Amino acid sequence: MNILIKNGRILDPKNNRDEIGDIFIRDGIIADYDGTSQYETVDADGLWVVPGLIDLHTHLREPGFLHKETIRTGTEAAAAGGFTSVCCMPNTNPVVDNEILVEYVRLISSREAKVNVFPIGAVTKGQNGTELANIAGMAKAGACALSEDGKSVANAAVLKSAMKYASMFDLPVFSHCEDASLAGTGQMNAGTAAELLGLAGISNDSEDVIIARDIILAKAAGIRLHICHISTAGGVFAVETAQKLGLPVTAEVTPHHFTL
Repeated sequence: MNILIKNGRILDPKNNRDEIGDIFIRDGIIADYDGTSQYETVDADGLWVVPGLIDLHTHLREPGFLHKETIRTGTEAAAAGGFTSVCCMPNTNPVVDNEILVEYVRLISSREAKVNVFPIGAVTKGQNGTELANIAGMAKAGACALSEDGKSVANAAVLKSAMKYASMFDLPVFSHCEDASLAGTGQMNAGTAAELLGLAGISNDSEDVIIARDIILAKAAGIRLHICHISTAGGVFAVETAQKLGLPVTAEVTPHHFTL
């Protein structure tokens, strides 16, 4: 099937291209129009035409939480939004903390997924924060990164050891940054709104202190560090400072954090 996408705003970061134009697709491949082929026309006036997007932080919830999401439904949503690849977090039931479960996610994805799925392995067994998961096995089985998403690795020595293993297999670590002892039973960001609502607040330093700690540990281990759902100015400053120092530190932000 041939398709001609007309009048779209073509955004191609790799080739530094940002212009209104047409794209011809022959049998799923972008190609030059030969002047003779029949095609279906898609009017992209007012729309962006971009390379497939990649979501580094998704929850496909399989195995164990199929009432929330499945690999099929999650990737259908991804495809509908223009995402062609997703990385899925390991806080499922059971936790993806060994090569068998990494292989399971990849197997189900090969059968059910509508886009590319890259499983992320847990840092510790069962995400209990004490005993390292089988990092070597997960890396060999195809895990793309390590994360304890949903919580931080409270024990710095455990995380340091995990990062050393991650460096052996060139795996980045995705950090959920929250000091539980500082966050306590907080329900929202500390401040005037929390006080007016009578809700326990969570101070920014509960996030900032873990971001700073994880950057320091990642630098020592020589690994790539990705900060999940960053939400504080202090955290942004820490990441920006690390990048200025040439460290491979990146971050993501969620729509509700920057709009609400």
